[in-house]
Amino acid sequence: MRRNITPERLWQEMGILSPDDVDIEVMAYFCGVRVKYRELTSCAARIVGKGNKAIITVDQDASIERQRFSIAHELGHWAQDHGQVSVSCRSKDLTPFKLKDYKGDREAAANRFAVELLMPTYLFKEAARGMAATMANASALGRQFRVSLTAAAIRLVELGSFPAIVVCSNNGGYRWSWRHPDIPLSIRVNRLIGRNSVAHSLRVDASIASPGPTTVDADEWVNHAGVEHYVVVEDSVRVGRGSVLSLVWWEDETALIRSELDEN
Repeated sequence: MRRNITPERLWQEMGILSPDDVDIEVMAYFCGVRVKYRELTSCAARIVGKGNKAIITVDQDASIERQRFSIAHELGHWAQDHGQVSVSCRSKDLTPFKLKDYKGDREAAANRFAVELLMPTYLFKEAARGMAATMANASALGRQFRVSLTAAAIRLVELGSFPAIVVCSNNGGYRWSWRHPDIPLSIRVNRLIGRNSVAHSLRVDASIASPGPTTVDADEWVNHAGVEHYVVVEDSVRVGRGSVLSLVWWEDETALIRSELDEN
């Protein structure tokens, strides 16, 4: 792989036109990288390379979506450090939401490379055009691009047509979030998710099924001036052990416009 090659150029050079054509192992081979599947205990994936050749090893017990993201992540390291690289990545490094400040963080930069490689901006934006921020839509996009629900939900929020926030929470409260670029920074996600939210119900009662998109008071999720006067649409599902993934969507954007005016 040439130094500083981008995911978009890789798609172009390989003549890939749609997500259906993406074979991540073939992409790796095109870059001079072999992929092996082994039982890993101390890390989730690793890459060792020198010159023009490298080997990526991924956890054989991980899901297909996790394996694909891991390979794409390690290719991100290979693109950054081409010539000589030896990196072991833990599960917490291989997280699609760890993208912020990626210019100063090698793991975040590798995650951004993986996201762009598996879900190119120009293709995902078109696929998500006009889609509401619901788990059903995120799931459909995840199947189309063969990525996890979490990865697809983040990308839907980042590139979708409507203002939304994706939030991951557990019994300890807020874990992380990602927002649409049009949502003012003055709108802050609560560190203690409201007790009347669907997410709270899913965490405290394992017998409750996800009800799908539900209208809730906005102050269950966010905090800013005037938040008590409007509602948002919440769609929450359980993910992993004790965690809940939530899409919070502003169907009426009036409150966002007011917040942006106040911020300016």
